[in-house]
Amino acid sequence: MRPGHLPPALTALAVFLFCCGAATADDGNSPAQLRRFIDQQVGGIDKLKVPAKDADIPLPRQPDGTVNPRYQTTEEKSYLGKLLFHDPVRTARIDPAFGGVLQTKQTGSCGSCHLGEAAGKAGTVLNFSVGGEGRGYTDEKGNFVVRRRPRTDILPQLRDTPLFPGDALVDSLPTLTDVYLEPPLPGVIEVETPARQDKTPPFLKLEATGRLDALDSVGRQSPSMIGFAFNNRLLLGGFAGEPDTDPSCTTVRSSVVDTRACRGLNPFGDPAQENLTLLLLDAHRMLGAQAAVLQKIPAFVKLFRDAFPAEAAQSDAANDPNILINDQTVLRATATFLRTTVTRNTPFDRFLAGDNRALTEGQLRGARLFFTPAANGAGGAGCFSCHSGPILNKQHNDPDVAGIGQFVEENFINVGIGDHPLQALNRLARNDPNFHDEGRGEITGRQDDAFKFRVVTLRQLKDARTFFHNGSFTKVRDVVEYFNAGIPQDPAAGAAPALSDRFTNPRGPGFSNGLGLTARQVDDLTDFLENGLFDPAFVRYDARSTTVTFQPNERDLTYSKYRPDLAALGAIDGFVISGLAMDNNDPLSRRDEGLEFLDVTSEVDVALVESNRVGGGGSDDGDRQEDVYKITNNSSSVVDTNLLIIVKGLSEGFELRNASGVTSTSDPYLRVFLPNGVLLPGQSIAKSLVFERQPHEPPANYSLTLLSGQGRP
Repeated sequence: MRPGHLPPALTALAVFLFCCGAATADDGNSPAQLRRFIDQQVGGIDKLKVPAKDADIPLPRQPDGTVNPRYQTTEEKSYLGKLLFHDPVRTARIDPAFGGVLQTKQTGSCGSCHLGEAAGKAGTVLNFSVGGEGRGYTDEKGNFVVRRRPRTDILPQLRDTPLFPGDALVDSLPTLTDVYLEPPLPGVIEVETPARQDKTPPFLKLEATGRLDALDSVGRQSPSMIGFAFNNRLLLGGFAGEPDTDPSCTTVRSSVVDTRACRGLNPFGDPAQENLTLLLLDAHRMLGAQAAVLQKIPAFVKLFRDAFPAEAAQSDAANDPNILINDQTVLRATATFLRTTVTRNTPFDRFLAGDNRALTEGQLRGARLFFTPAANGAGGAGCFSCHSGPILNKQHNDPDVAGIGQFVEENFINVGIGDHPLQALNRLARNDPNFHDEGRGEITGRQDDAFKFRVVTLRQLKDARTFFHNGSFTKVRDVVEYFNAGIPQDPAAGAAPALSDRFTNPRGPGFSNGLGLTARQVDDLTDFLENGLFDPAFVRYDARSTTVTFQPNERDLTYSKYRPDLAALGAIDGFVISGLAMDNNDPLSRRDEGLEFLDVTSEVDVALVESNRVGGGGSDDGDRQEDVYKITNNSSSVVDTNLLIIVKGLSEGFELRNASGVTSTSDPYLRVFLPNGVLLPGQSIAKSLVFERQPHEPPANYSLTLLSGQGRP
C-alpha cells in the first residue's frame, strides 16, 4: 500500500545512517560484552526489542490510558486487513473525466507498490499501481526480480519527449498532485497537494488530479510498511498523522499569507496509521467506490462481520450493509493489519535475546560501529542516535523510543538527496523548471524544513532494492559509502539551510566530512545492516517463526483447510477473496503469478540451426538427438517473464532429457530464463532440445509451441 499514494513516500533508508561517524571503540567484541555496551548506549536493551505478540504492539491511548475501540487490534481485523490490502477488486474508482482508463479498473492494489519480496516497498525506482502491469519474475538463480511498468498498450500517449529516465509518455501527474482553479473569478490555476480539498476558501474547480489520471504513480519512493505502528507521522514528508488544521503553520506566497499547504488531510483526527490508510483510499482509486463491490462478495461480508461485530449488529438492525462495509471499516482493518507488520527473528533480534551465535564476527563489529557515537572522535558510526527503538527509526533520546514516539520534527532530516524522477511532472504542471520536492517543508510551510525527509526503519534492507526518497541508490553498501563521504548528492538540497551537519560533519569540529570509515569498517557495517537485520520469514512462510509473512501465505489462502466457512462462501484456495490475482490483476501480472499463459508462437521465428545425434559407440544412430534452435522475436512487442518451449506430439520412444517438467496435458517443456526477463523485438537466443531415443530409431518428430508465463503450463 503506498500511502496516499501511499503517497510517494516513506522510503526505506530515506534518511539512513545520517548519524554515523568513524570507528574503533574498545576491542570488547564478544556478544555478551557488546550486549552490555548497547544496553548502556540506548538506556536499556529492551528498548530495542520488538514486542513478541501483536497484542503488545503500541496503540494510541486515550487520556485515561485505555485504547479507543476504533484502534483496537484483533486477529479478525488484521486478517481482513491483510486480504483487503492485497486484493485488486477494491480499485474501482476509475473516472475518464480525469483521464482514467476503464480497462485498468480493479487491476492494482496496495500490494502493487508494497511487496513482501521487496521489504514491503515497491522495489523499483518508478512505482505504479493502477495503469501498471507486471509484478516480477524469478530468474535462473532463483532470485525474485521486481518488474512493473506502465501499460503503454492501453494508456494514451500524452507527449512526444520523455521528461525523465523511464518516462513511458503516458503519465500526467504524480498521485498526490492536484491542480485547482482558485478564486477569485474567473479563477487562477494553483498546483497543490490533496490537503487543499477541504480548506478555505473553497476552490472553484478541480481541474486535474494524479489521484484519478490514467497512471497511478508516485513522486517519491513508496515506503516500507515494516514497523508501521511505531510512528507518529507516516510518509516521507510526514503528511499522515498531521493535524487537519494547524493554525501556527503559515507560508508566504506572493506576499499573501496562505495556510493551505501546511495542513494535513485528517478530517477524523486519527493517528498516523488510520490517517495514512484514509489517504491511501483517496489516492489509489478506492474511496467511495470499493464498498459496493465488497458488499457483493459473500466471503468478504463474513470477514467484515467477524472483524466488526458491533457494526454488524447495527447493520442488521437497520438492514443497511453500508453500516458494516464502508470506507471507514476498510481503512480501520487495513491499519490494523499494517500495525502488525514487523520482523521479529532477525539475527540481531536473536542476539538481543541472548543468542551468542546469532551474529557473525563481522556483523558484531558492524553492530558495535552502529551503536558507538561518531561525535567528538568517539570512534564509531553513531547510527543509533537517529535509528533507535525496536524498528530503528527514532532518535535515541525520544521519551517514547520503544513506542509510537513523542518527537516529531526531530525525525525529519536533510541529508542532501535530490528529487525523484517523477518530480519532472510536477515541474511541468507548475511550469516551473526550478521546482523541487521540499519534503517536510511542503507540510509545515517552513523554509527551515525544506528538503527534510523522515527517518525510517533499517530492517529488511537486504530486499529493499532502492533507497532514499528518490530511489537513486540500489545497494546498501553504496548508502553506507554516501554517509561515509558526507557530500550532498544534490546541489539544491545541499545548499539549503536545513542541510544537517550530522550528515556532513558527524564527527564534529576539526574533522573532515563524513564518517571516515575504513573499507573493512564499511564492509562490517554493511553486513550488519544487510544481513544482521534481515528476517526470511517476512518473505517466506515459516510456521515456526513469530514473524508473519507480509504477503498472504498458504495458511491465509488455503480456505478449504483453515477457513472452510469462507470456502463455503466461494473463496478459492490460493487466491485472494475476490478470486482475482493477488496484488495486480493485469494480464502480465497474471502470467507472472502462473495463473495464465500467453501463446507467443506467432510472434517469434523458430529456426532449426542444427540437429546432432550423439552416443551409441560411434554409430550414426546414437541414443541422443540434440536439436539447436535460434529463437527470434519478430514482433514489435517484448516477450517477457519466462519463455516456455512446449514439445508437442513427440514420437514414441523419445524423451526430452533437458525438460523442466511436463504440462497439464503431459507434454514436456523447457523453461527459458530470458536475459533481464525479456526478449526484445529483433533479439535472438539459442536453445537446445536434447532427446533420449531408442537405438536405431529415426529422428524425433514433434512440433513446438512457445508460451510466456511462469509456473506449470
